[in-house]
Amino acid sequence: MFKLSKSHRKCILQTNENSCQSCITKSIECQWTSQESQVTTNTSVRNKKFERFRQEEQIYSTVVASENHQQVNGGSSGGSIGGGSGSGNGKFQFICSTHPIASFLSTDKFLCFDGDKFGLFNPWRSSPNIETATSTTSIEDDNPNLTEYLNREGAFILPPISEQRQLMEIFINKIYPFFPVIEISDNKDSLNKFPPLLLNAIFLVASRCLPQNDNKDNNNNNNQPIRERCQELFERCKLLELCENNKIALIQSFLLMSIHEEGINGSSLSKEYITRACNLCGDLGITTLSGSNGTAVQDTQHRVYKKLYYDKSILIRLFWISYACDILSASTHAREVYYNMNDVFIDDVPKEFPELIKFVELSTLLYRTLGSHYRPHKGRIIDEKLFTDIQNWNSLVDHPWLKLLYSYICMINLRCEVDPITLDPQLINSLQIQFDNVANIDPFWFKFHIVGVHSLLHVTSLLNLLGNNDENLDTNNKIKTRLEDLKEIWWLAASGLKLFGK
Repeated sequence: MFKLSKSHRKCILQTNENSCQSCITKSIECQWTSQESQVTTNTSVRNKKFERFRQEEQIYSTVVASENHQQVNGGSSGGSIGGGSGSGNGKFQFICSTHPIASFLSTDKFLCFDGDKFGLFNPWRSSPNIETATSTTSIEDDNPNLTEYLNREGAFILPPISEQRQLMEIFINKIYPFFPVIEISDNKDSLNKFPPLLLNAIFLVASRCLPQNDNKDNNNNNNQPIRERCQELFERCKLLELCENNKIALIQSFLLMSIHEEGINGSSLSKEYITRACNLCGDLGITTLSGSNGTAVQDTQHRVYKKLYYDKSILIRLFWISYACDILSASTHAREVYYNMNDVFIDDVPKEFPELIKFVELSTLLYRTLGSHYRPHKGRIIDEKLFTDIQNWNSLVDHPWLKLLYSYICMINLRCEVDPITLDPQLINSLQIQFDNVANIDPFWFKFHIVGVHSLLHVTSLLNLLGNNDENLDTNNKIKTRLEDLKEIWWLAASGLKLFGK
């Protein structure tokens, strides 16, 4: 009689045997063997995925070895303050001066401790041991079912080429001046050069700015309402995140995706994508642009990531766009600000982008307003020059959206001074000027960003507070008409109309 050691359903496995003799005799599939094989396969897959982390254990020792080899062969030493590795070997460092092994990886063994402006090292990994293992292994290789899933969900579907070009033209002509997240010199007419996620994010923000008449008559959109179309593109972007591992492309896409807000949770999702973009900027060292080939990055130099080259200009722009979006989101969503600018060391916005320069200037004024009036009391600042600086701000760029954003900031600042008892005439007059400015802005620029809808709702809310005289009634009617036009574009406009009884 056989001694039994294990059993599975009707299968019987004898001691020192790897298969069920009963199943073999009956020429049927052995359930025990099948399950054992599946367990072995799953274990193998898990081990393969975790092997990448074991390989990354070598990253520090690899960089140290490269440094020592370079110095032995006459490489540079002491060339940068806590700085990056020499340009000869291209092994960029990626730890900060507070890291316990900073002195091992720094070309200056002692000055790295002082946390100077170049004390934060470049976090862009280019070690052959790691880069080879990760760059040649795509996400699809780790999860072979991912591409099939994304195809089944329609993630790679693109609009007809004519519609793509129309959306790209809207983006470049209208949105790009304030969100220059891409380089258009090479890719303006080459849509296929953009990663799918970034391309769909561009289509997302541009679709909201389509002329409404064109959208209704455009067969490419199948008469789909703008809000539904934008939400569809947003869901597609969320799917494409799964197959994008280039952090620069993710920053570019997240900044554009943050403009989208639909539904009660839209503002929360918007803030989430801004925060993720800000986090990636820090992860890649963009907040300091440090640890490059030496102590500084020249205008002609590029940064390498995932074998792609990025000019210094676009990295600076990405940071400042994330900075402006972060502050604007803190105001419109009543949230905290991500960046502490005391931790940031980066150049100003390139002068070739005057609209972005003014966007950043206005965002800084808004940040000061939030710090003076809207923070919890223990964190508020006394900014005696704020009111004067807001009044004296003058844009050399005569642009409707900048005027809209400026009026929004003025209202955010002035509403804190409203006294329901005295109703200071000078304050009321200042508010009335901003009400009129908002009411007379070109309607197109309310489609671009949610701050336009917030401005309209601020006007309506303050008019209800101040009372309805003939002048206010006329302004209020203009504002409600504008909200009526926007209810098919912004969820907040539609819900705001219902709140105010229309």
